[in-house]
Amino acid sequence: MTLRTHIVDFAPAQQAAVRRINAVLARAPRLRTDPWRIDAGQRLTAWLDAAAGHVTTPRLKKRGVTVEILHTEGEHPVPLRILHPTGRPSAVILDIHGGGWVLGSASLNDRLNAHLAHHGFCVVSVDYRLLSERRHIYIDAAIADCLAAAYWTVTNVDRLGASTLFIAGESAGGHLAALTAVALRDQGLIDLVRGCVFAYGVFDLSGTDSVRNAGPETLLFNGPTMQADLARLAPDRDEAALRSPEISPLYADLTGLPPALFLAGDYDPLFEDSLLMAARWGEASDADLIRVPEVPHGFLHFGGPAARGSRTAIRRWIDGRLAGQAENAVSVDKTNH
Repeated sequence: MTLRTHIVDFAPAQQAAVRRINAVLARAPRLRTDPWRIDAGQRLTAWLDAAAGHVTTPRLKKRGVTVEILHTEGEHPVPLRILHPTGRPSAVILDIHGGGWVLGSASLNDRLNAHLAHHGFCVVSVDYRLLSERRHIYIDAAIADCLAAAYWTVTNVDRLGASTLFIAGESAGGHLAALTAVALRDQGLIDLVRGCVFAYGVFDLSGTDSVRNAGPETLLFNGPTMQADLARLAPDRDEAALRSPEISPLYADLTGLPPALFLAGDYDPLFEDSLLMAARWGEASDADLIRVPEVPHGFLHFGGPAARGSRTAIRRWIDGRLAGQAENAVSVDKTNH
């Protein structure tokens, strides 16, 4: 049981590229979870889904990646977007997208997922229900959908052509992925899972110190309201109840879980979530933490050296787990950053 920390060392030109991206983000609107923005975000999600159908899917096909859409069974069927590689996959990756629980869809991570599928992985991405106060949909619905998707994936690994599973999530998806891994362990279904990947995840809904101290200069988020925005996910709970292990995986029992990779940007107010969760995970299993300097939350989506290098690092870590090379599972190549 160990935690290995890897700090990316950008070359000067690469660091300059990172700072140019930050300068653009500094002028962009900040994300919140109030009702107006939730509705606007879901309209944006619908538009992105349409774009994915008309633009992204043909591009994936050119890379040898085919897309399959299906639904789980049950009272609330969950849409799954499956990216199949050419040939038999080396493993299946259950992907849970981010978007603050209020926007995004299974196609949101197509860039990273296409990279993985192009290199021989089958990726199952989950279209879980998004937060909607007007329709009284809260965090428990998203958790239930991810568990249903995980159960479908575990029981259909053979159908997908593999025998090994990884669970991955970014941002809000990292939160849901951690809860999913714990639930699979509790149901005795964790044996197929060889590892978990968490990119700038949210693990404490009551707000870590870095969330509580986020100021107006925060990139991407509206820093001063971040703690209150998290609390909106479960409005019937007080601060102490927001730390319940059933919704805040930082406080869960992490024994019996597979190794995990954490990615965190130094300019992310949720950075402390990854540090604390990686430390706790490392007490129960093997964990790797990649710290990326001067990048904000969501950096996998903003292009540039941090996104390119991190996609490669994630794939190499998964390859390392499959090869049983835990000590060399992370290789952060400066030329890729």
